[in-house]
Amino acid sequence: MQSTELKQPQWHKLHFGPGEDIFQGLREFFQEKKFKQAFILSSIGSLEKITCNYPVVSTRMPPDIKGRTVEDFLEINGINGEIWREEGRIRVHLHGSFTHEVDKLYGGGIADGSARALVLVDMVVMGIPE
Repeated sequence: MQSTELKQPQWHKLHFGPGEDIFQGLREFFQEKKFKQAFILSSIGSLEKITCNYPVVSTRMPPDIKGRTVEDFLEINGINGEIWREEGRIRVHLHGSFTHEVDKLYGGGIADGSARALVLVDMVVMGIPE
């Protein structure tokens, strides 16, 4: 196991309105705050669209990845993730679970650009300054 002390974190609550792209908003926020790393720790709200990626059962590693897109009213059960800089770009890596109606649950890695707020999405983000 490896341990890293996170010094001088900054805490922010982000609010996304109807139709806003969560990935794009997180990239803009990360750039504006000049963070070197950030963590999405809590999320509530609803989405109008999501693509969840999941590994295909396989004996080889890494496994193939498939995605399922759902364009419907989805309640967020939770979204967590990390943001960092890599090769000159801002990377956003999110995982989450979502409920549609009462008995349909979707989850997995969230495909970049596939998460749009329905009514609102609120997130708590902890950022580490450069």
